[in-house]
Amino acid sequence: MSLCRWDRELDFFRLDLSPDLVQKVAGELELPGGARQIDFATQIRLQDERLVQLVRWLHEEQQSGGMGGRLYSDSLMRMLTVHMLDRYGSGTKAGGRAAPHKLEKNQLDQALQYIDAFLDQDISLEDLAAAAHISSSHLVRLFKQTTGLPPHQYMIRERIRRSQQLLLSGLPVHEVAAVLNFSDQSHFHRHFKRVLGVTPRQFVLGSR
Repeated sequence: MSLCRWDRELDFFRLDLSPDLVQKVAGELELPGGARQIDFATQIRLQDERLVQLVRWLHEEQQSGGMGGRLYSDSLMRMLTVHMLDRYGSGTKAGGRAAPHKLEKNQLDQALQYIDAFLDQDISLEDLAAAAHISSSHLVRLFKQTTGLPPHQYMIRERIRRSQQLLLSGLPVHEVAAVLNFSDQSHFHRHFKRVLGVTPRQFVLGSR
């Protein structure tokens, strides 16, 4: 049993990793010994900017009510678990076969075709990985190394591209947001401006 005490108010965020997820990721990465334990016992005043950033993103996603969708939250949890196993897992790192650095062409083609076919759906990382015939843990890492974007950001970019066509066809902004499965109009507006640098209205007016 251990106790902690603070002499001032403190905000903190607790995140519990599912043992099943840890075991699954360890198996996908072919780590020796399967799901190695994640051990902080020897870490004092741990500073890990990557870990902090991933947890912050997860917290923001939880606070937003899951606005980013399943692909985003799935990817964050998978990246966090991979990082924890790689950095803090007990035992040696995976040996033997060298891990690939990019998706094979057929894997990439199948992943992109799946995204294009289900742009208006709230797809999961596992669904996308199954379509590409690769594990979720490898996909979340290799997709970015191949395309330059994580899966969820690539999907958002493609939704914005599709939205341009719909806007030019005369469909109202709120309907475009709904058709492409954005959480609401403001969510669509924010991503549209981030990707293209203009609002949907400015885009339509500038295209006339």
